[in-house]
Amino acid sequence: MRVLLATDSPDLGHALRLFLSERCIHVVDVVGDCELVVREAETARPDVVVLDWRLGDAVSCKMIADLMSGDDPLPVIVLSTTRDRLRAKESGAAAYATLGDPPDTLLAAIHEVGQGPAERESG
Repeated sequence: MRVLLATDSPDLGHALRLFLSERCIHVVDVVGDCELVVREAETARPDVVVLDWRLGDAVSCKMIADLMSGDDPLPVIVLSTTRDRLRAKESGAAAYATLGDPPDTLLAAIHEVGQGPAERESG
């Protein structure tokens, strides 16, 4: 499984990279610049993008739309300190987790949305 992390928090990026790599999930990059997220996703082609909502509500909504559009959409998991699931879902996010959730909640979401439609149906 390949994951792109989108956060401007070096501490959060480092912690998530360590947590995921210990669980055999490859973090292709940690991107902290809103303008680079979509471009890096197109270049690296991860299975999942974990997007820190704090990159900006309006900008996050646009990034989700950009990532989820096209012939080969990338699933996005929104990560936030708030419980703003409805806004994340309305923006098209495949899943949502908060920093207050147990770490396995994010891990389960990554495994769930990181599978292609055929893998989800057979798995």
